Amino acid sequence: MTPKKDTALMQEIDELLSAHPHIKELEVLAIDISGHFFGKRYPISKLKSFAAEGLAFPMSMLVLSVIGELLAGIHYGADDGDPDAHFSLIPGSLSVINWGKRPRIQAIATSNQDGEAVFFEPRNVLARVLQAFEKQKWQPMVAFELEFYLFDQALNEQGLIKLVRNPKTGQIDTPTVLSTTRIGDFEDIIDDIVEACNQQNIETGAISAEMGAGQFEINFNHHSDVLRAADETCLFKRTVVEIAKKHGMMASFIAKPMLDQPGNGLHMHVSVLDKKRNNIFSDGDKPHQRLLYAIGGLIDCMPASMSYWAPNINSYRRYTGGANCAPVSLTWGHENRTVAFRIPLAKDGAWRVENRVPGADANPYLAMAITLAGMLHGIQHKLDPGKPYDQAVNGRDVNLPLNLADAVGVTLGSEALINILGRSFVELYCKHRESETFAFEQYISAREYNWYL
Repeated sequence: MTPKKDTALMQEIDELLSAHPHIKELEVLAIDISGHFFGKRYPISKLKSFAAEGLAFPMSMLVLSVIGELLAGIHYGADDGDPDAHFSLIPGSLSVINWGKRPRIQAIATSNQDGEAVFFEPRNVLARVLQAFEKQKWQPMVAFELEFYLFDQALNEQGLIKLVRNPKTGQIDTPTVLSTTRIGDFEDIIDDIVEACNQQNIETGAISAEMGAGQFEINFNHHSDVLRAADETCLFKRTVVEIAKKHGMMASFIAKPMLDQPGNGLHMHVSVLDKKRNNIFSDGDKPHQRLLYAIGGLIDCMPASMSYWAPNINSYRRYTGGANCAPVSLTWGHENRTVAFRIPLAKDGAWRVENRVPGADANPYLAMAITLAGMLHGIQHKLDPGKPYDQAVNGRDVNLPLNLADAVGVTLGSEALINILGRSFVELYCKHRESETFAFEQYISAREYNWYL
């Protein structure tokens, strides 16, 4: 950490402690490969020493399973003696959270080992991709959109989720899309989510009632600080889950929580600015050829990207096609929500691409890193995306891997992604996904007995 960052971080801490002198506790968080936070809670007296000197977490925390277990075949934590890595607080990440019994300060930390960024920390992976853009003197401008479900906090007798009841009517929520009445009926929890975001300096945008019962979407504004945008998306997911508990509900970002309801998507909008802050995708009243090349790269890399955009077994249940609006084809188009890569209407030359493929269960850092890597690949190699689709695309593409095992296999063979992300990370990531899938399958469900006993 540079002295300039040290000074900025210390000033940030002084201002926060001055504004909140009664806060007694600190939570330090970091993100693992699965996209989940881990960390510890400390006395607030530790904050300045952590800012100056950093702190230690086991490096293996970054590669544990989604339930925090060691995975077979993963070197870190099993064969290396489980050493600590050094973590540093990220300037600008400190904020106050109020959903517990008392307010606390939280901070995000990032890792390094022997003076080098830990190559498999997801935030560091995204940072490496951004460095490739910096070499071109380009700066991505991004925005995330996240769908999520609210469920009843209690499970049913079979241990399955139950649809949420409307807080004002007591009836099961009716999935009327873009219903302002639904937003009004759930306004207590939605308002609390937005307020908690404001306290964390997360600027929220449009709020939508979505196509599923209890399903909503809250958007974020476009951000030129891509790492901060991914930070905010992870913090938002944590915020929604915690605020839902306060309201006697359960929130989930699982890709396909119910087979008869739409899935949860993670949509990402990306444009790119040059050093003069001009949009390189804009050619006045039409998109520049660079935008089409970028989409060509996304399409070329899409089969290899699926293991990042759909990282779990459940992720692939979302790709059913049709009205579900989860693309399952190597397609692009203008103002077409059934294609994988959509060019929205542009105002004042604000041309961009929307990646509609990832599920809300994807790691935001990795989902964005893969998206940017594919776009850079397309621009550098001037890849033609083919003709745009102006009609609904409902069928599955035979060239897409639509289960996790196949997706991992395709990822391992992608030289385009390996060249940008690094072979060591790609191989470790794929081993992580294979090992977690194997661990998940070491369980016999009731249906297995019902069918085969």
